[in-house]
Amino acid sequence: MSLLKMPLQQLNPHIMCVLCAGYLVDATTIIECLHSFCRSCIVKYLQSSHHCPVCDAEVHKTKPLLHIRPDRPLQDIVNKLVPGLVYDETQSPPGIRRKDRKRRHCSHR
Repeated sequence: MSLLKMPLQQLNPHIMCVLCAGYLVDATTIIECLHSFCRSCIVKYLQSSHHCPVCDAEVHKTKPLLHIRPDRPLQDIVNKLVPGLVYDETQSPPGIRRKDRKRRHCSHR
């Protein structure tokens, strides 16, 4: 069996959050449409909207947070493809915002 090699840039659309433009951190999926985002990004977004930011599918009218789920397999894939992401998220100095750390990773494509 041979391994397929491809640039990380080709995979980025599948492992990046459209809300913050960074790699997925604590990947979370909307169960109605299966689109995934960083947990903190989608939780914040659902405070003001009850629709998926990608496809506009309605996420539950009154309790949207009950209709999102952690996506551990997707997060495991992101962690394997972007080594150091987990380390940066847990070890960066407290003065650096999470969004800034993720942007730094985006430049390493």
